[in-house]
Amino acid sequence: MATLLKKYYQENKIPFSLNGRRFAVGDIHGCYKTFRSLIETKIELTQYDQLFLLGDYIHKGPRSKDTLNYILKLIKRGYKVYPLRGNHEDELLNASKKKDTKLLRWLCRKSSDLLKDGKVREKHLDFIESLPYYYELHDFYLVHGGFNFTIENPLEDKKAMLWKRMRENETDFGGIKRIIHAHQPQAFEVIQNRVLTQAKIIGLDNGVNYLKKHRFYEVSKMGNLCALNLDTFELVVQPNVENSMKNQSKQKRKIA
Repeated sequence: MATLLKKYYQENKIPFSLNGRRFAVGDIHGCYKTFRSLIETKIELTQYDQLFLLGDYIHKGPRSKDTLNYILKLIKRGYKVYPLRGNHEDELLNASKKKDTKLLRWLCRKSSDLLKDGKVREKHLDFIESLPYYYELHDFYLVHGGFNFTIENPLEDKKAMLWKRMRENETDFGGIKRIIHAHQPQAFEVIQNRVLTQAKIIGLDNGVNYLKKHRFYEVSKMGNLCALNLDTFELVVQPNVENSMKNQSKQKRKIA
């Protein structure tokens, strides 16, 4: 599996798919049921489509392990899935490499399912190790965090691609290509407006986990997993269903 993944993700430039659709998905954060419902019920993903995942698949939500396993199953079954590295995956990988058990436990305090006997499973570490920091399409740049526009080549600053919070007026990079990012939670109305106006920079993180009172965000405007159809600019929205048992029976077609 590790060899397959390294071979699969060695290229940052992804060719255009003539036969299918293209979707980009924001931060999932362990919301396995919500993610699966988005893919199988809302998008109804086919093997002709391209699915770009913008990082942060783990932590905060209840089922980080299942989220990673689902992504791996999609890849194994021939779906064109292109995951990016998020800052949460990067932190987990670095802590594992350093064998920092205290930091690992802290990082996984809300997602203990990631650990087995105090360690991250080898297949998950191999997967995270293989993840690139950005993808370049013929009409988009896709990244988890953002780009450092103060250096000659913004594609060389890996830290910025994981951690930077993009500003709406940062449009000097990419030429005619738009930038799609995650990482920075935004109210749904903000995301929707950026999509409707086809802005140069569009964020897709609606804080899928933000369902209770939060000191920075108004939760009534949060709590969705968002996907953008890169061809039609349709915004596909899946509300958080982690506490719902009914969504399983409503799924039209099981992929994995």
